[in-house]
Amino acid sequence: MKATVEIALSGLVGLAAASNASNASSKFDWATITPSEHLEYHDCFDGFQCARLTAPLDYRNESDPRTIAIAMIKLPAAVPDDDASFAGSVFTNPGGPGGSGVEFLLRNGRGLRDVLDKPGRRHYEMVSFDPRGIGSSTPIANCFANDRLGRDGALLEQRGRGSLAKDEALPYVLALQRAIGQRCEAADESGVNGGQIMGFMGTPNVARDLVQMVDKVAELRAREAGERDDRLELKRRSSPGGIDDDDGDVPRLQYIGYSYGTVLGNYFASMFPGRVGRLMLDGVVNADDYSGGPGWLTNLVDTDKLADRFFIGCHLAGPKDCALAREDDGAVKERFYAWLEKLDKEPISAVSPSGAVVVISSQDIRELLVQALYKPRDSFRGYAQAVDDAMRGNSSAIVERLFFRQIPRLKDACDVDGAPEDFIREAGSGVLCADGDDISGHELAWWKHYVRRLAATSAFYGAYWVNVRLSCNAWDFHFKPNWVFKGPFTTPPAASSSEKPLPGHPAAPLLFVSNRLDPVTPLAAARAMAAQHPGAGLLIAEALGHCTKGNGDSACLHKHIADYFDTGVVPDGEARCEADCGPWDAECDAVGAQAMLQESEGYYGKYPLGVF
Repeated sequence: MKATVEIALSGLVGLAAASNASNASSKFDWATITPSEHLEYHDCFDGFQCARLTAPLDYRNESDPRTIAIAMIKLPAAVPDDDASFAGSVFTNPGGPGGSGVEFLLRNGRGLRDVLDKPGRRHYEMVSFDPRGIGSSTPIANCFANDRLGRDGALLEQRGRGSLAKDEALPYVLALQRAIGQRCEAADESGVNGGQIMGFMGTPNVARDLVQMVDKVAELRAREAGERDDRLELKRRSSPGGIDDDDGDVPRLQYIGYSYGTVLGNYFASMFPGRVGRLMLDGVVNADDYSGGPGWLTNLVDTDKLADRFFIGCHLAGPKDCALAREDDGAVKERFYAWLEKLDKEPISAVSPSGAVVVISSQDIRELLVQALYKPRDSFRGYAQAVDDAMRGNSSAIVERLFFRQIPRLKDACDVDGAPEDFIREAGSGVLCADGDDISGHELAWWKHYVRRLAATSAFYGAYWVNVRLSCNAWDFHFKPNWVFKGPFTTPPAASSSEKPLPGHPAAPLLFVSNRLDPVTPLAAARAMAAQHPGAGLLIAEALGHCTKGNGDSACLHKHIADYFDTGVVPDGEARCEADCGPWDAECDAVGAQAMLQESEGYYGKYPLGVF
């Protein structure tokens, strides 16, 4: 029996940037690569290789001849494929849903590879992809093709209605979302984006695409070694909608998923347990809540606690490290909320450096704080300084942050040299609306109750979080998903580390990872999901922020990750790692506000379940 091919995939985002590849995809013309059913890499960017892999549009309908082209990118391993220490492929995905894996790998591939590699023992090649309908994969989910200004106008119109905590804003925003849904339906039916895609973007399809990529990587490796794997090809043809692994002799997946990437990983493991080699999920989403009921109700259970940590930490750090602190006044939180109440009555009028008119509301300040909670080490100091400046009459830093995150930059609305858009909101809707229960057509009273439920969980951010599901008010009415999976989210027990993998079972237990306090993927979700997978381990970073990378980094954490990929052994119960430093420690202030803004321009504050 040939050796099992191990392939690792990751939904990991947030590693320290290893390149300055901001919007790097605009520097490569993907149209120069002809899509192929066999994996064929071509040199691209600087030291990377790219491919466009064809896959069925609808795995559930064998008579449907339509295909998609998945944009894939690879950073080669530090050793040749035939080296004894070569450990296979590590695929990456940036979460979102809707983020570009290609962009992520260009920014972070080398850093991630350094974490996983054990020199002389284990060396991985890094691979990522743009999920179907997203980024450079085709067809693309884009309701405003050739009309970026139209999308920006709709976003500005919604922004102008204010917080959804106000009952008067909700009817208008719901109507606006229904209109956008109608536009999406027209765009998809017309084929303006290269074909229909919006009803085929749900996570079960993406999980099956991963199987396709795993098989094709194995096929390519066998082909390059001069060993045509006809048997594997026959297996693929015999079960296009599933996996036939009755003897266990199939390529297995190793996966690191962060944020929404944990949803993708949980779907994959639950649907295809016999294909799991290693699977680590960091920043864990409760998949039951994500896929069923009103949805997204469990994300914010620690958000207000983390906001309080900002105020407490600011006071303890003092004026030297936190601009909001005062030597003679410990009431940082009280002064902050008093200022928000003032903004409710008197918003700030401002003009950006480009001359754009800006009105700064209390909701803007709340949203910017929550975004700072995603990456406290990079953001707390800069956010405190920006707010303190605004309290003193200088709002320039707040305006700068708003234009990087909340407010569309209309100067970018025109298509320049065919460069791809770095953020298409409706692409994320194509995923999360397909995965969740159909909530289209609900009356206003239902939505008011939904707002109240989320606000009860997080008084600070709950009303804004409603926006995640708002697009689904019309989406499922127009796009019935071709493939729905509601669980159970579980796997059969893995074999012991001394035994070979069992057919239909993971090769190793799953490893779940979480910060102690996370603003949108709480530790409680990691515990709940780990309990559903027999033998799973849980690794906790004593840190603040969304996902551990960039927040809870430590030699302890990195060793656990590398060891898990090497041996498949998980901690017994819960293991803990102290972070190297915290958000108010001077040695952690390495990125700086401006660098943070530039590096995160493509993702920061745009994807609810992405890490940056």
